[in-house]
Amino acid sequence: MKNYIIGLLSGLLCVAPVIAQNRLAEPSRVQLEWQRMETTAFVHFSVNTYTDMEWGYGNESPQLFNPEKLDCRQWARTCKEAGLQGVILTAKHHDGFCLWPSAYTEHSVKNSPWKNGQGDLVREFVDACREYGLKVGLYLSPWDCNHPEYGKPEYITYFCNQLRELLTNYGELYEFWFDGANGGRGYYGTDSLHTRKIPADYYPWEKITKMVYELQPNCVVHGGDLANIRWVGNEEGYALEEHWSTVREPELYDKNVQKRFQWMKGHDDGTIWMPSEVDVSVRPGWYYHASEDHKLKSLSKLTDIYYESVGRNSLLLLNLTPNKDGLIPAQDSIRLCEWHKRYTSELSNNLMSDRMRISGGKDTKRLRCLLDGNRESYWVADTKTPVVEVDFGKKLRFNRLLLQEYIEKGQRVKAFTIEYWKDGKWIVLDTQTTIGYKRILRFPEIVSSRLRICVKDSRDIPYLSEIQIYLAETVPDAPVISRNQKGEVSLTCSDSNAAIFYTLDGKEPTVSDGIQYQKPFVSDGDCIVKSIAVNGNRISTTAIRRFEGSKAIWTTIPAKAASRIFDGVEHTAWVGTNPLVVDLNAVCKLKGLTYLPDQSRWASGLVVKYVIEISKDGDQWEEAIRGEFANMQNHPVEQQILFPKVCEGCFIRFRALSTVDNSDRLGAAELNVILFHYCPLKMDKVKN
Repeated sequence: MKNYIIGLLSGLLCVAPVIAQNRLAEPSRVQLEWQRMETTAFVHFSVNTYTDMEWGYGNESPQLFNPEKLDCRQWARTCKEAGLQGVILTAKHHDGFCLWPSAYTEHSVKNSPWKNGQGDLVREFVDACREYGLKVGLYLSPWDCNHPEYGKPEYITYFCNQLRELLTNYGELYEFWFDGANGGRGYYGTDSLHTRKIPADYYPWEKITKMVYELQPNCVVHGGDLANIRWVGNEEGYALEEHWSTVREPELYDKNVQKRFQWMKGHDDGTIWMPSEVDVSVRPGWYYHASEDHKLKSLSKLTDIYYESVGRNSLLLLNLTPNKDGLIPAQDSIRLCEWHKRYTSELSNNLMSDRMRISGGKDTKRLRCLLDGNRESYWVADTKTPVVEVDFGKKLRFNRLLLQEYIEKGQRVKAFTIEYWKDGKWIVLDTQTTIGYKRILRFPEIVSSRLRICVKDSRDIPYLSEIQIYLAETVPDAPVISRNQKGEVSLTCSDSNAAIFYTLDGKEPTVSDGIQYQKPFVSDGDCIVKSIAVNGNRISTTAIRRFEGSKAIWTTIPAKAASRIFDGVEHTAWVGTNPLVVDLNAVCKLKGLTYLPDQSRWASGLVVKYVIEISKDGDQWEEAIRGEFANMQNHPVEQQILFPKVCEGCFIRFRALSTVDNSDRLGAAELNVILFHYCPLKMDKVKN
C-alpha cells in the first residue's frame, strides 16, 4: 500500500486513478476521454497464427512468420467501418516474439522471411490506424517464454528496454495493455521452458507504470498495480448489471472474494476511479484458427455484447484475428460492419424531445437538459431520491431506454425504477441498480404517453445528463446449425416467428431458391449446410456449417456420455468419471481431436492437463500426446489437439490429469475426433 500511495503522489494525478478525500471519486481527463470512445479493437497476430496455438511455447522459429499479403490498412479500414474508435496491437505475446525489430532480441520480425527481415509490423499498424483516424494502443506481455533470463533481474531490464522502445518510437498512445498472465510457470507446466518461478514482487510495477505515464501522458494503463482502468473480470463480453467505476483501495478488498469477481461489479463505496474494460474475441480464440471459421459470433451475440458492455457502464475491447495471409477474414469484416449498422440503427432515432413536458425538481430550466441529446449538459437533483416524469404529449411505442449520469461529478445512483403510464396508473417496467457513464435497457415493446424514472438510492445528490427512448426494429439472427450423432441436422433461430431456408449444394439460400426447414433432416457424412432466417422483409445473414465424416457408429465408455458429447449441442454437457473412452467401432487413422469444455455457468470438470491414449483392441494402449490447455478458467473455448503423428486405432482414451476445480471428474460439452480416414475392416476388440 505504501508504494501505491507514493506512486499516486508522484505527479501522476492527471492520469492515475483519482482518490477522493471526503468526496466522491471522479474520473481524470484521460479516463473520461477513454470511456467516451465506447468501442475499441484488439488485434492478436503473431507466430501463434502460424502454429495454430493460443499461447506459444517461446521456442517457435521466427521463420514461421511470413504474412505475404499483410495489409494493416485493411485492419484499420475494417475497424473504421465498424465504428471502433481505437485499436490495440499485441506487439509481443507470451511467446516473446516481437512484431517490431527490437534492438534487444533476435526473436522478432527481423529474423523472419517477411520483407526479408526488414519489416516493422508495429510501424505499419500505427501508420495505418492514424491514416484512418483511429487511436493507437499497444500490448506488451510481461511474461516471456523465450527469454533465457526470465525470472531473473536481468529480464526486468530487458522488459523495460522494450517498453521504452514502444513508448518512444511510435507516437502518441491512448492505451497500454499489460497482461496478468505472467506467473513464470504459466499454463504449460509440461515444457521445460515454463518451469521458471518468479516471486510475487518480481515486476516493479510502480517503476513500469510510472514510465508509461511519464512518456505517454494521455495514455490509460491496463494491468499492474498502478493501472487506471481495470479488467472486467471475464473474457465473455459482459459487465454485470450493477457496475461501478469505483473500487476500494487495495487493502480494503474483500479477502474472501477473488479480486476478479470484485472487478466485475466494482465497489459502491470505492474511493478510486477505475472504470472497466470488457475484452472479448469475435471468435472463440484470441488468434486465428481455420477450424473456428464457423464459430464467428453471430450478429445477435455481438449486439448483446454491445448492450451488456457499453450499455452497462463499461468500454468494449473487441478482439480481431488476422489470418495467415495477414488479413482480417472477409466474413469477420462483414460481420463487424453489420454489427455496427445494427446497434447504431437501433439507437438512431431518439423519440425524446426537449419540447416535451418534464417535471421532477425546482430547477425546471436545467431539468430540460435531460432531453436535449447533449451529454455535456446536466441537471442536479434536489434530493438523493428524485423522481423525474416525462409527458410525451401522445402515445409512443418504444423498447429501448438510455440513461446517463454526468460522471465528471462521480457515479452516484445506486438503485432506480422505470415506470410507464397505462390505464390510469403507473406500471413498473424495470427495477435496476447503477447508471454510470451510460446505461441502456432493452425490453418488450411498450406503448405509453408518460415515463417516470424513480431514483431509489444514491451515494449523493444525482447529476443526470440524458434520458432517451428508442423503438428498435430487430433483424432475425442467422440460424444455428447443428448435427447430432445420428446425422440429423437441426436449424434453429432466436426469432420464433422467422422462417428458415437452407441449401446443401453450396448455393446461397433464398426464399425462392432454398428448402424451407420444417424439422430435422438426415445429412450424414461430408456436407455443407447454408441457411438464412426470414421474417417478413427482414432477412438474416447466411449461416454456414461444414460437417465431415459420421458419428453414427461411435460409442463411449461410459455409454451415457455419447448422447451428450456427440449431439452437436454446445449447451448440453456430460460430467462424469474420468477418463472418457471413445469407441469408433472401426480402425481409423487419427489426426487428433477437438474438446469443448462444459459451457454452463457453473461448469465442472474443465480439463487443464490431459493425456490421450490410442488402442486398437481396448487392451493395449499407447500414448499419443499429453499437454495443457491455456487459460481454461477464464476462456473455456473449444480446444484443438493435433497428434505429433497420425495414429491408427479404434479406441481413444481422454484422461484429465488436472481440472480447474481440482475434481476427479471430467466435463465435456462436445468431443470430436479428427480423422485421416476410416480403415475398411472392423477389428475384434476387448472393451474395458
